[in-house]
Amino acid sequence: MIWNDKIDEQTIALAGLYQSCQVVSKIAWGGEYNEQELTPLINCILKIDSTKTEDIYMDVSNLQTGLIYLKKQIVGDIFTRSSETRRYIASLKQLSDNLMSDEKCIIKIQTLLKEMGNKVESMTINEKTAELSSIYQKTLSGFEPRIIVNGENLYLTDHTHASRIRTALFAGVRSMILWQQLGGSKLKLFFLKNQFAKQINKYLGMIKN
Repeated sequence: MIWNDKIDEQTIALAGLYQSCQVVSKIAWGGEYNEQELTPLINCILKIDSTKTEDIYMDVSNLQTGLIYLKKQIVGDIFTRSSETRRYIASLKQLSDNLMSDEKCIIKIQTLLKEMGNKVESMTINEKTAELSSIYQKTLSGFEPRIIVNGENLYLTDHTHASRIRTALFAGVRSMILWQQLGGSKLKLFFLKNQFAKQINKYLGMIKN
């Protein structure tokens, strides 16, 4: 495989991954919730049969938050980089690897998502996050080590916020797997970070226009 192949698609998956991490942190520390940021993450979990990366998140414009945050993390200075996000990325990588080596769990997730898909059109966003949170608990929560979310207890113990956090983590796993399936790797991101930054700027320019 050519090293710089699929950078455009990998950038979208990475933006989804970083948006997932930022949504988790925003809710966990400040109870800050933005439906526009969470909606594409919900879609990426449910859209398991799409062949076009952008469609998985509905449209690249829905990942503006993730694109901006991704750019800060890969080309920003030490003051803009988040150690918490690095920890979440590492944990999501471990969880993704665990999932991909457990065929029974993959099948269970696919079955539960298919059942949810039959009724998703009539569900509110809070009902969707509650259902996805439940699926996460029935499947991904069984793997060790579990992802530790830091934040204010007030928000972490709130049932609605907790469901949104699990949904964002679920989307983080989906995005991590997608990124790797597209040929993404930590080494590639390190060596080609300028090319990724150019692609991020290209997408952000498209969104603004």
